[in-house]
Amino acid sequence: MTMTEGTVRADALSVAEGRLQLAVHLPWYRSLPVSCLESVDVTVDATPVRIRSVRLPGFEGPVAGAAASDAWWDLREPLLVSLDAPARSGAVLRLEVGVAVRIPYIQQAPGVPLVQHTIFRRAGTVR
Repeated sequence: MTMTEGTVRADALSVAEGRLQLAVHLPWYRSLPVSCLESVDVTVDATPVRIRSVRLPGFEGPVAGAAASDAWWDLREPLLVSLDAPARSGAVLRLEVGVAVRIPYIQQAPGVPLVQHTIFRRAGTVR
């Protein structure tokens, strides 16, 4: 299995408060501070979907708010992404998920940290 293979798993889609929720696992081999989350982009059935909020233990809010968080994204903990899309159990959807995380201890150049960009595509059934 590659580092990014488990980013979006078969059971990643669910319904929360009538909206689609997506569980995204960290596409890196070590836990990182939530503040390293640069971006999350989601397309459902070829249509871009607005992200309402993201949630991890110790942080809940917009992706942009992650920069000020002291929480950590543990490898075992999925980032729960609340999407601005209605959902129903049993629906089969095609997903494209883009995640970018800054790797603070690896530099591309002096003072320029590596940003790991991952795009993952899969079909999933809403549970």
